[in-house]
Amino acid sequence: MHRVQAWLASQEVVWSLSRSPRTIEHQVFAVLGKFNAANRMEVLLRLRGEPWLLSTADILQVHEN
Repeated sequence: MHRVQAWLASQEVVWSLSRSPRTIEHQVFAVLGKFNAANRMEVLLRLRGEPWLLSTADILQVHEN
């Protein structure tokens, strides 16, 4: 949850999760799509106003294909 609240820059997320930049990029786009948001700030503002979405959205789960 702290990664969403701080919404680290993509490169910082890459380093902290040991994931490829492309993986993080895909995950960011997935989150934006789930929230129908144009950018990260819209996601943060929505979560701030509707915090219950965080527990039901599953947005931090990493999906391996």
